[in-house]
Amino acid sequence: MTYRAGDCVYPADLPRRFLCRVTEAQSFSMGTQRFQILNLEPLEGPWRPGTTLVRDDSGVRPARAHLMRRDLAAPQTPASGISAPDHGEAA
Repeated sequence: MTYRAGDCVYPADLPRRFLCRVTEAQSFSMGTQRFQILNLEPLEGPWRPGTTLVRDDSGVRPARAHLMRRDLAAPQTPASGISAPDHGEAA
């Protein structure tokens, strides 16, 4: 899966799910292998505002689009108001 700025993901290495937004996605190739380095903005969890997490693409799991649409319908809080870009991929 290829990630883009604005996509929402969960870092896979944390003890529970913390929703994050991709703020930057850099793509690299090494031989036939392709991977991305992702800068993530935590939308919930113990981090202070302005924190950036960095993961490679194998270290995150995509957030399901239907969960993000539910959050858009909820009242705005610091951890909601998440947009889910449509890349034509199944959730």
